[in-house]
Amino acid sequence: MTSYAIIGASRGIGLEYVRQLAAKPGSTVFAVVRNAAKSIHLQAATKTLKNVHVLEADVVDYPSLQKAAKEIGEVTGGKLDCLIHNAARMDAEYITKGFDHYASMDELDADFITSYKINALGVIHSISAFLPLLRAGPTKKIVVVSTAGADPKFVRAAGIADMTAYGMTKAAALIATTKWAIKLQNEGFIVVSVSPGLVDTTGTIGEHGDPATQALVLGAAEAMTQRGIPVRAETPEESVSAQVKLLDGLQPSDNGSFMVHSGGEFNLDQLSIGK
Repeated sequence: MTSYAIIGASRGIGLEYVRQLAAKPGSTVFAVVRNAAKSIHLQAATKTLKNVHVLEADVVDYPSLQKAAKEIGEVTGGKLDCLIHNAARMDAEYITKGFDHYASMDELDADFITSYKINALGVIHSISAFLPLLRAGPTKKIVVVSTAGADPKFVRAAGIADMTAYGMTKAAALIATTKWAIKLQNEGFIVVSVSPGLVDTTGTIGEHGDPATQALVLGAAEAMTQRGIPVRAETPEESVSAQVKLLDGLQPSDNGSFMVHSGGEFNLDQLSIGK
């Protein structure tokens, strides 16, 4: 039995991880979400799956993560093979804002602090809470879903002046993940950050999808392509299929890397997002 915990599994990439990992023979999947009752797409996808357990926890509420870890341990005998951290603040209302999109500096500060708690501290909280289970397991893999927008070279090349709170706090998460990798390297862990490419997750926003946000995603793909960065908006199925292949093939030499979902380290000079 191989056990996986996905933090942030209610929709999009996290939900697709649940679907694909649950289809692997002998797998046990733990989908961790803030509100199980409101996770309508997850409920629909897993209602007939006996090997998927839906648990509630919030990355800004550390005791709730500890409780979820305890519940997982009761199922697995105190072990966990792989942790996938996918939780992030992705609301379209906030994610696109630039420095001058706030009514006041107090409003900017509050928005940045909220994003930091979710995007950066959330990574630390998740890894800390599940670390005892991971230490007891044989695989010891941790994957943090990151973004090209956390890389300064990419931000310059793509000309992304906005998405400020998101990009800055995801960059902090990237550093946090790297530090965990260094801290745990002598224990046999493989800890990596993975850029999933540009993924159109809008089909699982709300009950009927989100056409307005989809237009933003497709517009971003077109804008980056025009700047010489070849981009195609992938489906969650496409991106996660590549991520699962990457996850299965991780080697100790990958520990601490910032990787592209299609394989290898993130490198702007060789980057082809979703191509």
